[in-house]
Amino acid sequence: MKSLRAKIAQQTLKLLKLRKWESISIDNICKNLKISKKKIPKNIKSKNDLLKNINQYFDDCVLVKIKTLEKSSSRDMIFEIFMLRFDLLTNYRISVLNIFAIFKKNPKKFILLLPSFITSIEKIAKASNIKTANIIGRMKIKALLIIYFATFLTWAKDENTSLDKTMTVLDNYLKRAENIIKFFK
Repeated sequence: MKSLRAKIAQQTLKLLKLRKWESISIDNICKNLKISKKKIPKNIKSKNDLLKNINQYFDDCVLVKIKTLEKSSSRDMIFEIFMLRFDLLTNYRISVLNIFAIFKKNPKKFILLLPSFITSIEKIAKASNIKTANIIGRMKIKALLIIYFATFLTWAKDENTSLDKTMTVLDNYLKRAENIIKFFK
C-alpha cells in the first residue's frame, strides 16, 4: 500500500496538471484524498512542504528503480540514475513544468527547496559509490547539482519521449566534469 506521503505527492502533481499553484492548498489535497487534515504528516505544514514532498516522492521512486540497475562505474551510474529521474519527471511533465514556472516566477521558492535538492543529489551520489565526506566530495555534490539542473533545462524543452537531447546533454556535461576532475588529479 502506498504511503500517505506518496499519495499526497501524487495528488499534488495531479492538481498541478489541472490548476495553477496559487489555487492549490493542503485543504484541496485533503478533500481530494478524502482524509482529515489531522492525518497529514507533520512535515507537511505549508505549500513549500508540498513541493519538498514531491521531490522526496521522486527520490523514493528513483531509489526503488536503482535496485534494478546493473552496477557499473560511478559516471555510468550517475548517468543512469539521472535518466531514471528524467524519465520519471516525463510521466508528470505538465505538473513538473508548472513547478518550474513557480520557480521562475519566484526564485525564493527554489532557494527554499535547495537543501531538499542537495539531499537528492547526495542520495544519487551514494547510490553511485561517490564519496562525499571530504571537501572534494562536497565539490562533486555541487557539480552534480549544477549538471542536473543544467540538464533539466534541456529536458524542459525536450518533447521527444526518447529524451535523446536530454541524454546527449547529460552525457556531455558528465564528460566535461570527468575531464575537469582528471585535470586536477
